[in-house]
Amino acid sequence: MIIKKKRNLLLDENAVSEVLGVVLILTIVLSATTIYLSQQVPELTKDFEARHVDEVADDFSELDSLIDRIGLVAKQEGESTTATGTTPLKMSPDKVPIFGLTPPGSSLGFIPQKETFVIQVDDVDGGVGGGGGSGDWMIPNATHGFTDYYLEDDSSDVDVSFDEVKLASYTPEGDLTLNETERWLEGEHSYDQVIIVNNSTLYAYGFLKIHANSIYVDPSSNITADGKGLWGGTSQKDGDGIGGGKTGANESAGGGGAGYGEVGGNGSDNLGSGGSKYGDEYSTSIQMGSGGGGGVPKPPVGSGGSGGNGGGAIWLDAEVINITGGTISANGDFGLSGTHPKSGAGGGGSGGGILIKGRNVTISGTATLSAKGGGGGNSSAGNDGGGGGGAGGRIKVFNESGSVSLANNAGSGDDATGKDGGAGGEAGVYISPGEEYISSITHCSSGYFTSEVYDTGRNSTCYGNMTWNATLNGQTIEMKVRTDMFEDMRAAPDWPYCPEVVSEEGQNNISDINSLSSVSDGHRYIQYRAELHTDDATTTPVLHSVRINYNFSAPGGGGPLLGISSGIIKFQSSYLYYLNQELVYEHGAVIKCQGQDGGKRGFMLHRPSIDITNESGIPKIVISMVDLTGSDYSYSGSTTTSVETSYTKYIYKCPAAFPNLTINLSTDYYSIWGEWFNKTLKESGLTTPYHYNVSVNGTAKTVAVEFYGHEHGVQLDLEKTTVAVRI
Repeated sequence: MIIKKKRNLLLDENAVSEVLGVVLILTIVLSATTIYLSQQVPELTKDFEARHVDEVADDFSELDSLIDRIGLVAKQEGESTTATGTTPLKMSPDKVPIFGLTPPGSSLGFIPQKETFVIQVDDVDGGVGGGGGSGDWMIPNATHGFTDYYLEDDSSDVDVSFDEVKLASYTPEGDLTLNETERWLEGEHSYDQVIIVNNSTLYAYGFLKIHANSIYVDPSSNITADGKGLWGGTSQKDGDGIGGGKTGANESAGGGGAGYGEVGGNGSDNLGSGGSKYGDEYSTSIQMGSGGGGGVPKPPVGSGGSGGNGGGAIWLDAEVINITGGTISANGDFGLSGTHPKSGAGGGGSGGGILIKGRNVTISGTATLSAKGGGGGNSSAGNDGGGGGGAGGRIKVFNESGSVSLANNAGSGDDATGKDGGAGGEAGVYISPGEEYISSITHCSSGYFTSEVYDTGRNSTCYGNMTWNATLNGQTIEMKVRTDMFEDMRAAPDWPYCPEVVSEEGQNNISDINSLSSVSDGHRYIQYRAELHTDDATTTPVLHSVRINYNFSAPGGGGPLLGISSGIIKFQSSYLYYLNQELVYEHGAVIKCQGQDGGKRGFMLHRPSIDITNESGIPKIVISMVDLTGSDYSYSGSTTTSVETSYTKYIYKCPAAFPNLTINLSTDYYSIWGEWFNKTLKESGLTTPYHYNVSVNGTAKTVAVEFYGHEHGVQLDLEKTTVAVRI
């Protein structure tokens, strides 16, 4: 047995050397680690924090782009838009691997009422303020009426008296005489005499309405609107109109006949429904006939037959009407057969409408009034696929005196449900003798009254309520209003670009005309226009009075405010080693800065939506204001969060000129804004102090930019988008 002696490390020189070696190595490793932790980790952390600054800047840039897109959608689609969006924001930098410290959280906040942006109109003396007072402009008043306050050269087709405006009487188009000739007419016409003689024909296209003092048709002449109503359906299409016939339900089926005075006939085997009945027998109104339904083809070749067109409408209205013979007709067209032996045929178009209305009406001799429905088309195959017959139209005669004798009887297309083409129906006839006649040669269909330009006396005018009193008689009056700094309204929008003043709750008033794009506070001159319309030539709307209120200061005091916005989204970093940063979105600009006071030195990553140019010595300012709304909110942490934005409201103002303008900003970033305005204005070619002056107040934290228009004014194009914000 061998016995080993235990080694004493403390006495063994080799062992001592080994221990010292290990300790030395550990010391070196520890020293290297300490150096790395004390020098490299901070540098890496600082580098990560610097990268995070750029990442947050990119996030804010995306936020700016998103809000710009919301504004663009609002501009294109108006109140119908539902534009929304979400922008994620990375709140902290990445952690240095293994030895890095957990990154501290940053803060993000939204304050809706902070950082106001205001556009004001300077008063005539160059200062902002109105001086108080009020006034109103009313027509008529105790001494002046409409005749004293309107532009005769810029008013049309209206009769103007002291206390009312109404549509003017028709100016007759002279005489309409057809002698051995033909003529096409459509729409509404007014004549003194209408004479149709010696084998002449007046063709009516669509709806023809004739007003005259006298109408005469001899036995050899005609007035016709046959097949000139609503269109029949093509292959496999329904006919046009309320009573349009339906196409067949199956292949080879015939289309239904159109309805009007009665229900249209069904196509073969009831597979193509007849059109519905519409209108009424007794009122002083007529309509055009509807189109028959198209037939259905037999695949794979050919096409179904087209439905017949409906008859047009003929309305004769005169003091004296004498129809001694000839024909007045508005018959529907026949349906057509298909292009293949087994294709369904089209349904017949319904008869149209004939209305004769006069004080003395005589219809005698061989005179014929006809508004028959067209027959359904025949199937090429024999017994199947025929179209339904079109219903008869409506014939109405209203005469205060005279003699009316007609042979037509009421009928319908119901008796022809489509076998090999159903027959069309006869028109319904209504005669009302002894009906009191009111001449229809009374009023133009539309006209407009343009007021003179009214001088309120001050450039600080703030406009308020507009009211008017009118008797509409079932017709309409559209009110428009515009303002300008010039008495000749040279910078005001043209009337077609002025929106209608929409009445509130059915009343003839609007509480604040300054909400209109064509009206701006700060304008001295105002003008309105009343556009009158009637659908019935026998009546007219009547305008009795107009009143506009105004004040010489803004509701809260001071000069007129053209626009105001506020709201700020602000990110503040909380770094260990890198210089802390602020990123801010306000008024369409993205600002990056450092420091606590002194204007927070920095620069704009994205410029605001403000363009300032020199238009031949006239300052022109184009501003897209962004107003941020919502609840105050702040968030602190290291996890990624998001900013949600959604459209709330859009306001557009027509380009307008003002004597002088001032842009006022209340902002913590006054130095940055002041530098941007000074640089932008210098680049525009405008000069200071002639065109503008920029004032930066570090104590009050404000920036004021004054623009001077001199004799030409300052041009302003303004729009404002309100965006809701939620973090």
